[in-house]
Amino acid sequence: MKEYNEKLKEEIAEFREAGHKFVNKEITSAEFKGKSGGMGVYAQRGGKAFMIRLRIPCGILSFSHLKLIHKFAVQYGLERIHLTTRQAIQLHDLDIDSVCDIMETAIDHGLYTRGGGGNYPRNVALSPLSGVDKTEAFDPTPYAQQVNRYVMERIMEYHLPRKLKIAFSNNEADTANCTINDLGFMAVMDQGTPSFKMYLAGGLGNNPAVALPYDELIPPKSGSVSCGSCYKNICGRRRL
Repeated sequence: MKEYNEKLKEEIAEFREAGHKFVNKEITSAEFKGKSGGMGVYAQRGGKAFMIRLRIPCGILSFSHLKLIHKFAVQYGLERIHLTTRQAIQLHDLDIDSVCDIMETAIDHGLYTRGGGGNYPRNVALSPLSGVDKTEAFDPTPYAQQVNRYVMERIMEYHLPRKLKIAFSNNEADTANCTINDLGFMAVMDQGTPSFKMYLAGGLGNNPAVALPYDELIPPKSGSVSCGSCYKNICGRRRL
């Protein structure tokens, strides 16, 4: 993880330089967007301020990360914080150096922006009441977290033609919107056995479409996902 974080920080140094070139009109908006999206950063209208998107894994926000985001809000005088539909957090109206400083500090605390935009897998979405909803088929939280972990371990390696959105819903109410994501997993019970309905190729982009259901149920394999500390400490976390 240390080596991974060091590589990310090397990218931030290069991105800081590109950001100053954009502000000084040495590169175009399109050229900057090609660099900024993968860093989870976008220039706001007018090009004088920036937005940064912090990935909150599956919308599960630890108390330490909540305190860190509050610290950012106070330190940079932010009047508002934007909670996104993919359960991430956006900070607006920042200059380029503040954006880069936030990214570096966030990495030191295990919070990332990499792949928050551009042609990368986005934040894995999860039903907000997973684990506490009395009507859920079963709790998909550890499976969503495992997918998110897999994605983030490879986030600098992807070369996708477009962004990829993944979601996990805890029952057929589909509160994570599996049926309008590129890849969706809906928790169901099949004759008493926990299973996932899988949905493919949905989306709300320029060519919106409802996802296609896969014709077989996907059984979660016993032992394939470790609950780990997050599952044990679920009561100490906040969901977005």
